[in-house]
Amino acid sequence: MKARPLTGPSVVRPATSHKTSAPTAHRHAVEREQLLARMFGEAARQVVVIHGPAGHGKTSLLLQARTICRRKRMLTGWLSLDEADNDANRFFGDVQEMVAALGVDIHADVSATNAAAEPAGGASRADWLLGRLVELERPVALFIDDLHFINDRVVLSYLRELLASSPESIRWFIASRVVPDIGLPRLLVGERATLIRPEELRFSAAEVHRFFEEAREVEVSADERRAIHEATEGWPAAVQLYRLALDSPQVRASLRSGRDHHVREMTDYLADNVLMRQERRIQDFLLRTSILDRMTAPLCDSLLQTDESQEILTLLERTGLFVRRIDSDQQWFTYHAVFSRFLRAHLQAAAPDHVEHLHRRAARWHREEGHFEEALHHFSLAGDHAPAADVFEMWAERLVPDGHMATVDRWSDAIPMEELERRPGLVVKIVWALAFLSRHRKIGPFLELLREARYDADAVGDPRVAMSMVAILGDDLAKCHALVEGIDTDVVSSSRFRNFELSAVANARGYHLMVTGRHDEALKHLERGRVLSEFAGATFTWAYSIGKSALTLMSQGQLQEALVLYRKALSGPRMYGEESQSTACLACGFVATLYEMQEFDQALEQFRQYRELIASAGIHDYLVIAYRAVARIHDCRGQPREALEILEEAEQLALSGQWPRVLRLVAWERVRRELLAGHLDRARIVAGRIRDSREPADGTQVRLSEDAEDGILGRIRLHIHAGEIREAQRLLQAALRQAVASGRVHRQVKLHALGAIARRKAGNDFQAQQSLEQALALAAPGQYTRALLDEGEEMTQLMLEYFGTRSCLGARAGERGVDRFLARLLESIGPEPSEQSGASLASGTTPVRLEEFTEREQQILSQIVNYMSNDQIAANLVVTRDTVKFHIKNIYAKLGVKNRLEAIRAVRQGRG
Repeated sequence: MKARPLTGPSVVRPATSHKTSAPTAHRHAVEREQLLARMFGEAARQVVVIHGPAGHGKTSLLLQARTICRRKRMLTGWLSLDEADNDANRFFGDVQEMVAALGVDIHADVSATNAAAEPAGGASRADWLLGRLVELERPVALFIDDLHFINDRVVLSYLRELLASSPESIRWFIASRVVPDIGLPRLLVGERATLIRPEELRFSAAEVHRFFEEAREVEVSADERRAIHEATEGWPAAVQLYRLALDSPQVRASLRSGRDHHVREMTDYLADNVLMRQERRIQDFLLRTSILDRMTAPLCDSLLQTDESQEILTLLERTGLFVRRIDSDQQWFTYHAVFSRFLRAHLQAAAPDHVEHLHRRAARWHREEGHFEEALHHFSLAGDHAPAADVFEMWAERLVPDGHMATVDRWSDAIPMEELERRPGLVVKIVWALAFLSRHRKIGPFLELLREARYDADAVGDPRVAMSMVAILGDDLAKCHALVEGIDTDVVSSSRFRNFELSAVANARGYHLMVTGRHDEALKHLERGRVLSEFAGATFTWAYSIGKSALTLMSQGQLQEALVLYRKALSGPRMYGEESQSTACLACGFVATLYEMQEFDQALEQFRQYRELIASAGIHDYLVIAYRAVARIHDCRGQPREALEILEEAEQLALSGQWPRVLRLVAWERVRRELLAGHLDRARIVAGRIRDSREPADGTQVRLSEDAEDGILGRIRLHIHAGEIREAQRLLQAALRQAVASGRVHRQVKLHALGAIARRKAGNDFQAQQSLEQALALAAPGQYTRALLDEGEEMTQLMLEYFGTRSCLGARAGERGVDRFLARLLESIGPEPSEQSGASLASGTTPVRLEEFTEREQQILSQIVNYMSNDQIAANLVVTRDTVKFHIKNIYAKLGVKNRLEAIRAVRQGRG
């Protein structure tokens, strides 16, 4: 049978409708009038956070708020969370499912739904979601219950952005046992949020009175109501337990006695009374099913070997015995957390041996239904590690291609090592997860198991591929290449996981070819990687292929094509439901590309959106190109402290990732900064601390983060600034030969730029302009901007002089593109250059006060404004170069500027 591509989240996503369906409200729930008035009155805020421990009525209050929103004809979405959602990829899938239930087309292309939107590739995930909700043209209320299960930094950052950016038509209602880290202080100060605290959730005396007034099945006197309010301190769950337990004479007697009890002790006492007063079959049902986090009649029937579970569940719900429905089909139920805790403790004390048996039955049922996580959970609690490992292996075949690495990591602790030794395929998947999560300490024992394993064509999981990923993530490209050398990627497997592995192999080969300068071959392998990713339905490897392809194009001089590739990938609908290491790498490449084009605002916005993800999931090369670009942006904007903070963060991430090459590259960036600041001695000290790499230093192998900035370029720059021109030129010639031979256009631009500066410092102005001309000719088609401007004032002066020369001589028709590019370069660092060499001194917006300058200074200033070099000015005025320099120094002092570019800007903008 011919394999066909698998696409979309339906390939792997299990049914989770219970997470996105609001539970049924308790029929005895008291309407919280005062709290609801705060939430919906005149002073209502856009965000409501309900904070309180279990049993304080958070979910009930959310449900009452939801009812009011629906009365107001608002669209309402619901999301119930648990510990499994503390995985960014799974969380974003849940969010997509929630908004899909409102009518949002989560598979629609963002550009197709908003043709007027700029295809910047970077509408953030938050912007995408909010945009889709706004398009519904209805007010929306979104409810998130049990947010305390989430501590993933990426998820919390996403929620912060959502809440901060939401338009007035979207309201948020969030319940949590802890105050969540979602930017709440700023929202409160800005009067955009309301925080309902635990003490506010307690029932007032009036609410306790009303609660028992509506619970007509039990008679409660006014004195008893007061006593209940005092005993429970208004804790809603405890008040509810009193309603259920008041049939007991002992409970009523305890109220009259007025004995003090800790609230927790009192709830256990009341729950025990409630349990003991049920008929035997109900007691048995409550205790045995308490092991379940969620339950449905068929599951309970299987657990208890009965056929009356549906009847009992309905009865329990009707009588208010802490049971509520949790899904849209009204088939799944759950116990209240307080009652569940009590029942489980009671069962463990009364029948500990029976607990494992119940977990085993639950596990088998869930396994048959394809509920892998719950099956794994119950098998593990039953101590049945062999079937747990089998289930985990089946489930991991889905989790890894989907990028759910955190979930694999979490569950890997549940399987004993002896079971893993029998399942190399499962070890393969665990190694994938641990490698991409940089779990260096944890991965060791698993790697030992893989080193002894051999590839079995009948097994799902290839040790060679997993080991190659460990090698490439560990920055050992040669080892990665050797491991995958014999694997055929021209085939398509019937196994989804095998296609995923083959796509990773194709990507690794493409990267190796890119590093060795065989770009066309690299692009073919990366394209093959994308095809195999489509067959595997794996955005994870697809995004890696896109990222590497774009950086290959950037190296070849096709910067605009790389930009289009990034924008298209990041604005595609599949990326808004993904959050993985590959997404981080795409974002890093996009930041670097935007920086090269001098799109600083967009680059910083992309970095801001993905910073948490990049910090937690970015890997060596990608981390370097993003952090280096952002540091340089801060330097360009006169923010050296912020630049240093970014570089220090990059160093910390490199240390955590155990990437010495990244540390070297960051150190060379520090050298560059010191040189451009004129601190040669400091630069030498920093450079002297950089340890040499074991890899070839001849430019034959160039990683994607080193294409236009590496140790070779760093040494050349250091030699130039130190006046060691001969050594700089020797290194330049060798590096240029390699760059030309391998078609690295971006690198050639940088090398020619450095060559121009070297020749100018050696006094060879004509050769310097020739080198600059070559750099400009290579840079202009792709609009490589920062490759030139990053060399600072020396390069600026060279370009100014070059522009002046060409303005005087006139450009040939074939060179007009270069001239336009040069003009844009100069415009980006100063005023727009004059197109006529004889422009008057007063061509700026406001004339300079000429009386402040001598006649000779006026003559020189008029030529500076038109980008004449010192030599050109000297020739025009028939004076020496030193004379020109003397007058220029005086001109700078009168204008209050430090260099030629500032002087031009001052004149044109009317300063001085």
